[in-house]
Amino acid sequence: WQVYWQENDLDNQLNFFSISSDGRVTCWSLIKNELQCTDIILIRMQPESDADSGVGMDLACGTCFDFHKTTDYLFLVGTEEGKIHKCSKHYSSQFLDTYDAHHMAVYAVRWNNFHPRVFASCSADWTVKIWDHNYSEPMFTFDLGSSVGDIVLVSLFCNCLRCSY
Repeated sequence: WQVYWQENDLDNQLNFFSISSDGRVTCWSLIKNELQCTDIILIRMQPESDADSGVGMDLACGTCFDFHKTTDYLFLVGTEEGKIHKCSKHYSSQFLDTYDAHHMAVYAVRWNNFHPRVFASCSADWTVKIWDHNYSEPMFTFDLGSSVGDIVLVSLFCNCLRCSY
């Protein structure tokens, strides 16, 4: 679903990250004319109850992600199930936090360039939401009356959004 280029690693190798509906966030590195991959995190579905946990948990479908602008190990992952997971490159087996964000697929998550605690999300459920990553509920919710495919926090004005249908 999405590819994100990163700064070259410590060995000056080109690398990028990808997310897809197979439930994996993967780091790809070009090393001596060979493309190598490493899974950063597997996006596991959250069990609805303790009875649901355990063997046979499926992977969630990843739809989008964004890396924090100042904390390079922190990133957000949106899923087809409407969840947003706050993740770290350092903890590949667990989420730092999970937001019950939308009722349908999350199409985009974006960190704000000016406010490091704030991010935005948009969804097939017609909503755009503005979040403080320290809280589980959105600060603002906007129902736009149609599926919202992408969102950008406009860099000239930190309080301005641009959405596409």
